Amino acid sequence: MASIRLYGSRISPFVEKVWRGLRLKKLPFELVEPATPFDLRRRNAQTGKMPALELEGEPLFDSSLILRRIDERFPNPPLLSRDPRVAAAQRQLEDWSDESLYWYTMALRWCPRNARSTAEQVVMSMGPAFLRPLARLILPRQARGWTRAQGLGRLPDDVLVREYARLLDDLVLLLDDRAFFYSDRCGLADLAIHGQLRTARSGPTPELEALVYERPALVDHLKRVEEACS
Repeated sequence: MASIRLYGSRISPFVEKVWRGLRLKKLPFELVEPATPFDLRRRNAQTGKMPALELEGEPLFDSSLILRRIDERFPNPPLLSRDPRVAAAQRQLEDWSDESLYWYTMALRWCPRNARSTAEQVVMSMGPAFLRPLARLILPRQARGWTRAQGLGRLPDDVLVREYARLLDDLVLLLDDRAFFYSDRCGLADLAIHGQLRTARSGPTPELEALVYERPALVDHLKRVEEACS
């Protein structure tokens, strides 16, 4: 059996996406959480971000690239449809989830009213303890800088919440009456959406959690993904 180590914390929606993908494939693996921020740079010299993965000695980074390689190496069950058109739609939704939905979540997690609680959630997953006071000071400023540079961090909170609700309504329409996005089985797009919505409802952002729970179709989808990856 392959030796697999996943480096990162499941607070990250991208680590969660890979974690669920490995579970869906029923592959044994070890989750190694970073003890300090420097661990990320050591495990992933390319970007210094989570997740990183070691597959039989092969270093991998970026959640999309990691899952693509995993799917090549272990093709069953497949993460993409055999139908090229459906597979293209699944890849597009994954990319949208990672590059658009993610930043709305980030902007609201690190807005002034949520930043302190978000920082506390993040630092309590880190060690050693002596680094936590410094992280509590640095993280909100750093993350706020990221979201402002991206653009969404400059918008008023009520606008972000309204737009996030619209994005969730779009997801309900895309899901339609299927069990999973574009397919009858859990795939790449479902893993990506699950990671983002799990972060939205498990973090210190009650406004986002409420929006998710107001949409039973998305709540049921989250449960089906978790069952498929059990």
